[in-house]
Amino acid sequence: MTTTTLKLIALVLMLIDHIGEFIPGMPAFFRILGRASAPVFLFCTVWGFHYTHSRKVYLTRMYLCSALMGILDMMLNLSVSQPVTPCYNNIFSTLLLVCLFIWLWEKGDRPWKKALWVLAYLALNVGSLLLANLVVAPSLYEYLPQEVYAACQTAVYGVLPNAVTCEGSYLVVVMGLVLFFCKGSRTKLCWGYGLYCVLYLGLLVYLGLAVPSSLSGGSWVDFLFRDAIQWLQILALPLMLLYNGQRGRNLKYLFYVFYPLHISFLFYFGYLLSV
Repeated sequence: MTTTTLKLIALVLMLIDHIGEFIPGMPAFFRILGRASAPVFLFCTVWGFHYTHSRKVYLTRMYLCSALMGILDMMLNLSVSQPVTPCYNNIFSTLLLVCLFIWLWEKGDRPWKKALWVLAYLALNVGSLLLANLVVAPSLYEYLPQEVYAACQTAVYGVLPNAVTCEGSYLVVVMGLVLFFCKGSRTKLCWGYGLYCVLYLGLLVYLGLAVPSSLSGGSWVDFLFRDAIQWLQILALPLMLLYNGQRGRNLKYLFYVFYPLHISFLFYFGYLLSV
């Protein structure tokens, strides 16, 4: 499969996932199928960043999308009194952070230089997080309604993205880095991404044991296939293994346009159904 084909498959899976997120009463398997979407997008982004003609333009475009999506999330959440599902979706911030790491990592031609760039990357994330929390200071929580404060946070975190507050948090950023370091080898991809998913499952099991309330009074099957389904991102591996190294048709702007449009539509449609 080309990256274009993989992106279109991921686009459909993402749509199914967000239907399950925003539309009340949807079957649980909608969210399960959607677990494969983000890993495939990350996989395609890693390859797209590898082949792009201008990495600075790529990073700039991704940052602008992150900032604008954060503002859109804020506007959506404030546009209705009680949204069925508040909108915190901003995959652009996560993709940006993965690409930024790759860019800095490959700038170092020696191990000690790579180490310095990794430290710089961590410093940027810490600085961005501190600045974001400064802009939306916890003290403002006393003066703003809870939903307004949360909406403002969403916008600020889009403008000042970091690996703590991005969509999926640092765990998804780490996933992107695993895909980067396993790039070009199906064997490495199987072992690297497979191990990541196993460790993720282990983390969920640990949480289920350490925090009994996580089970919500249900069984482990309910917990793993309803409450903690993120480990099912392993479903993306077969799709990644079908990649043939070709780009396919140039539809790069389709995702940038489709992502905010379909989220806005589903957000309002789900709200109207609940009224």
